[in-house]
Amino acid sequence: MSETKRGGGAYLTMFGVIGVLFIAILVATYHYAKKANPIMLDEHGRAPQSQHS
Repeated sequence: MSETKRGGGAYLTMFGVIGVLFIAILVATYHYAKKANPIMLDEHGRAPQSQHS
């Protein structure tokens, strides 16, 4: 009933490292995108005029 452990620890470790790296890239991209404070442009490529009175 007991199964012997197969050699696959290196693949599992590599998969874990790649997964953590992918998550870190997503978090960094989100952080820099929030920090950039983008401005939406109109169809002519100009920033819309603010309508403050």
